[in-house]
Amino acid sequence: MTATAPLSPLAQPKGPDVGLIAGIIGIAVLALASFGVILVLGGAIGNPLVVATSGVMALVPLSFVIWAVLAIDRWEPEPRIAMWFAALWGGVAAVLLTLALNAWVLEPIVTPFLQSQDQYEFYATVVQAPITEELWKSIPVVIMFLFFRRTFDGPVDGVVFAALSAAGFAFTENILYFGTSLAESGDGSFIFFLRGIMSPLTHAIFTAVGIGLALGLAARLRSRWWILLAFPAGWLVSALLHALWNSSSWWVPGGTVGFFVYYLVVQVPLCVLAAGLVWLLLRQEIRITRARLHDYGRAGWFTAEEVERLSTGDGRASLLAWARKRGLRRTMRDYIITATRLANSRQRALVGRDRSRSSMADEATLLARLVQHRRGMASAVMGQPVAMAVGAPVAAPTARVQRFGDIDAAWPPRR
Repeated sequence: MTATAPLSPLAQPKGPDVGLIAGIIGIAVLALASFGVILVLGGAIGNPLVVATSGVMALVPLSFVIWAVLAIDRWEPEPRIAMWFAALWGGVAAVLLTLALNAWVLEPIVTPFLQSQDQYEFYATVVQAPITEELWKSIPVVIMFLFFRRTFDGPVDGVVFAALSAAGFAFTENILYFGTSLAESGDGSFIFFLRGIMSPLTHAIFTAVGIGLALGLAARLRSRWWILLAFPAGWLVSALLHALWNSSSWWVPGGTVGFFVYYLVVQVPLCVLAAGLVWLLLRQEIRITRARLHDYGRAGWFTAEEVERLSTGDGRASLLAWARKRGLRRTMRDYIITATRLANSRQRALVGRDRSRSSMADEATLLARLVQHRRGMASAVMGQPVAMAVGAPVAAPTARVQRFGDIDAAWPPRR
């Protein structure tokens, strides 16, 4: 595809980082609210030691989900403070808001119409829980979609933030389940196996495949108003997946054996399909990165070899391996991330999603940072300051300029 949006001149960033400030404030508020969650867990379980033990047990599935999310996020890492906010929101705010909505609004309205305990349990588990939990878990994704569009680029970002929020929620919920089982029977091994070993990804899949994917796809479009269609559609999908899991004890025959059969026949394929979907989305991210970096390559900012190395997993691995031997791994990592963000910034401009002056300033800042990283690495390798020329606007003819990749002694050979 031919690039048409002009590249802006180099510029340095100006003004405070609003996203960073908002993230710090949000995390501080959630940290204070976490005492409310601790009180709720203590009241439900009763024994502080059991609560602490359950928390340690809940770290096992949480660690696995975080590892999976970080693997997905590796191509274009999201701001860590935004990721922390999403996880804390799920584990603190989403839990408290779910409890409040259920206890103060839904149950007083619905309970009088329920004729038996079985009806109440079915309603609470299959209807109420999926609807309210998926609603509140979605809030970090909604915030990123509405207010941080320059960070929230597409479906992979939606999956990452949704999965983190769901992981935080599942962590708190697991403490409750593990602690209740320990307090009542003294043995939490079976529930730990079910939730911690068999199904650590269930909450993450529910929220990511529905709300995360829907808002991520809508983020590729020009207008924020697409949220009016994308959010209810994604919420419905997330709630239905959640309800399918929660309802299994009502419609799957055979008791425990039947549940395990259902798990193998239904839930395992769903997990595999979700993993395949994420893989396809990541491949699309890679194609976009390559296409947009080629735009800058034609303008003189990169060599063709640099573009290929920056837009393939093997190429990035070779760059990092080269940098690690020279003590430049962190700088090379920042260089790769900057190049990826530059590609996404240009993609937003090309699809008409972001045409503001601030967008041009962002692009200029990224280009300036790119040159700074190159100069630092090249100078470190050559042992003396190295002058780095810059590229030109896409539409203008460009002369050959010195790029980091032109320094043969400083660049690893192609594998």
